[in-house]
This record gives sequence, C-alpha cells and structure tokens, in this order.
Amino acid sequence: MAGELKLVKPVGASPHVTCYDASGTVEVADKAGRFAVGDAVLTRLFGPAPGVESKTPWFRGSMAEFCVARAENCVKKPSNVSFEEAASVPLAGMTAYQALKGVQAGQSVFISGGAGGVGSLAIQLAKHVFKAGRVVTTASAGAKTELCKSLGADEVVDYTSEKFEEKLQRDFDLCFDCTAESTKMIKIVKKGGKIRSISGSPTLEAIRGAGGDSCILGLVLKKSAARAEFIETAAVGATWDYFFLSPSGDDLQALADALQAGHVKPVVDGVWDFASDDDEKGWRGAFSKQFSGRAKGKCVVKMI
Repeated sequence: MAGELKLVKPVGASPHVTCYDASGTVEVADKAGRFAVGDAVLTRLFGPAPGVESKTPWFRGSMAEFCVARAENCVKKPSNVSFEEAASVPLAGMTAYQALKGVQAGQSVFISGGAGGVGSLAIQLAKHVFKAGRVVTTASAGAKTELCKSLGADEVVDYTSEKFEEKLQRDFDLCFDCTAESTKMIKIVKKGGKIRSISGSPTLEAIRGAGGDSCILGLVLKKSAARAEFIETAAVGATWDYFFLSPSGDDLQALADALQAGHVKPVVDGVWDFASDDDEKGWRGAFSKQFSGRAKGKCVVKMI
C-alpha cells in the first residue's frame, strides 16, 4: 500500500488495483470448461501464466467489481460458506496450508499470532487437517485467547504477560512464525525440527522465488545461509527458512474441501462496504483495522 514493493518487483499497471483474494460468480467461462457462467468460485490472483506477456492490467488486483483470474487458480465455492467468508480464505489459507505441509499426525506445532488472518487458519489446519497432537499459539488474553481455543489450540500463551520462549519446552516439531519472532523460537524447536517464517525481512532466495527481479535485491537482502536465524537454528540441530506461498490449484481445492467438511471455518473480523462514503464503514475502515494488528482473522470488503 505504501508503494515499497516496487523496489523489489516493479508494478507495470497504473492505477494499481490492490488485494489478491476474491470470491464471486463467473461471468466468462474458461475454454477448458472447468467453470460455467454463474458458478460461484473463490480464487487467489497470481497474474498471467509464467512466460505470458500481458498489455492489460487485469492481473493487478481483486478490489474491483470485475477481475480476471486464471482458471487453474480458481475452485468452486463450498456451499456452506458465504461469498464474504470464501473471499477471506485463499491467500491466508494457502500460506498456512503450504507452510504446514510435512506435519505428521501426533506432532507438536507452535504458531505465533494465532488470532490473525494466517494464524487463525493455521491452528485449524494443524489440528483438524494435519492432525497435530499438540497445537500451541500466542494471543492476548480475553476474546482472542478464547477464539484460538475454539479453533483448536491446546494452549494459548498470553504474549502481553508471558514469554513463550521461557514458558515452553524444547519440544516442537514445527514453529510457524507469523510475527517475526523466529529467533525466540530457537529455544523451543526440537532437534531435527523446523522453523518456518512468513514475517519480517524475507531472504534473497524467497523474494527471487516469488518473482522479484530487481537489481538492488542483493544489496538489501541476505541469502538464507547468511541470516542469523538460519545460523542459530542450525546450531541447535534444526532448520529455518523464509516462506512465500506458490500457485497451486490442488492446495486451494484442499482448502475448499476442508471448508466444505467443516474442518476449517473462516474467521472474519467484519465486512466493509466499498461504496460507503463513511471512512469507517468503507474500504478505508477495512484496511485500518487489518493493519492495526487488532483484527481477529480477516477483514473483507464487499464490492457490490
């Protein structure tokens, strides 16, 4: 929103359309016949297919009455969730799902920031889809702690009064860092375990893997092996990496299946009306709440 991404990956369209998640009805069917006009779908926009040049800005964002998505990045909306709920899932849900891949039934998982957009879905996926034996997270006391417990967390550490790195033992197979606290997690990850981060400064490999091609990347970002998190985690016999989600229709379908089965429920803090002239009720209110750090789950903007 501040325009800083152009330092990593130039934005070719103006005006830029923000946001990447969407849910709605199909207006133009795809040539392969996977979706018909009128089908209810959800999608995470990833832009044109690799190697495909586009002279139009259709792929730039989802906060619009119409957007164009690649059919392979769409799935049909589960019948038991609303369009607003469905729109809250793709980016955060795929991030959590892909980050948790490899978790085995019965293992222990730590997730920081459990009441957030990614964290709230990660708790449910870890517990109900990947069948983790123990799921621990952090949240402030009160409503957010109760939310995390209702989603499946076995234990919630109140980060306002306790330090998880001091309270918990070194017995976690996976630590999922949603709050830029990887170095603290070194004290609780098992030997042979993994710390996976989506917060804080990304690694050079992660940015380039996500399509960043700016020539200044090497000046401002470090490779994984040069990062303190990587070095210190390796010293205790575990691994650390920075993670970006990748396009995957299969993973998005797995999320939709989990929604339909009731294993995962969207957590929506509220729905804001794009057309409202009231800054608090309109799209500005949604962004203010999401960026404030006080939101429970995701903030959704309704276009029409």
